[in-house]
Amino acid sequence: MGSFILNPGAPYDIRLHFENYTSRGPQPYRYEGGAWWQALRLGNGKLVPVEVISGGIADEPLLKVNIFSDTSKEENDDVLNQIKRIFNTDYDLKPLYEFMEKDPILGRIKNDHYGLIPSVSPSVYEAVISVIVQQQISLKVAWHMISLLVKKFGDCIDVDGREFWAFPTPSRLADAEISELRGCKLSGRKAQYIKGFSEAVASGVFNPELLRDLQHQEITERLMRFRGLGRWTSEMVIITSIGLDGVNPAGDLGVRKAISHFYNNGELLSEGEVRSLTDKWGRWKGIITYYCIVDVLH
Repeated sequence: MGSFILNPGAPYDIRLHFENYTSRGPQPYRYEGGAWWQALRLGNGKLVPVEVISGGIADEPLLKVNIFSDTSKEENDDVLNQIKRIFNTDYDLKPLYEFMEKDPILGRIKNDHYGLIPSVSPSVYEAVISVIVQQQISLKVAWHMISLLVKKFGDCIDVDGREFWAFPTPSRLADAEISELRGCKLSGRKAQYIKGFSEAVASGVFNPELLRDLQHQEITERLMRFRGLGRWTSEMVIITSIGLDGVNPAGDLGVRKAISHFYNNGELLSEGEVRSLTDKWGRWKGIITYYCIVDVLH
């Protein structure tokens, strides 16, 4: 048991992200009223229920981390490192904002969502499975399916009547029958993609975490070797688990709609046109696109 305070660099307000990207069911995280909670799986395999409460203001942010388990110093360090990654506490928005100020549209979006920072997946594996689920369906439908996967194959720890869920392990999904995966509303193909990728990870043939050290092009090439993982999926995995800088999933319909809304009077741009337009934003194209999507959602 223990509590820790983290002070991300200002400006920072992750509450804006969770208010837009929160489902009723476990993803496996839950979020309500400024509190985020889930069970984190540590490097030694131990499950630790953790709560993060967002406080302060954008220019003076703080995160209070509550650990509801007896943990060693090494385990506490693991928890804090995971929280820092999930909550993007080291991302510096200041140079991004300097860039956005040069464009009247982006400057307005920045002002309206000051401090907005996205959360990322705790692991690359979890991101891959989640993005497979999201293929060609709405985000709300995907959230429901992911919740069903978490409830059926994940692990849960009860703390005073509150459920802390952990994402299914690769071995659990690798051992699942296709019919069981289909029971989570997945199509037959998605069930096969998830099982096949999980088998490669569970057997040690492929370690998704090693992708963090590679360039985006090589990450995409390695992921596309797996059945069901194309360019869009690979780019979404990068931005939801590895980093927003330098990548933009322009093939995504939501991305195309958001960029078209601001830069083509709402008339839908092609994937190539979106790539050409957003390439002008350089390393910032991923997070600027994220800001545009959030603004349209509002």
